[in-house]
Amino acid sequence: MWTIKYKPNNDSQAWLILESYDNKSQALLHAACASGGYFKVNVVDPDYNIIWRNEN
Repeated sequence: MWTIKYKPNNDSQAWLILESYDNKSQALLHAACASGGYFKVNVVDPDYNIIWRNEN
C-alpha cells in the first residue's frame, strides 16, 4: 500500500494517515492535491520509504 501521511499544523504533531492506495500514481496525485491544506505531507511506499514530500 502507498500511504499518504500528514501533519496538520506544525512539527510537534504526530503524523496522521490521510489515505492509502494500491497504486503509486493515485497516491501521488491525491498527495499533491491535498498538500496545500496541511503543514507537511508525505507519501510512503510499501517498504516504508518516503517517496514524495511537501513541506509548507
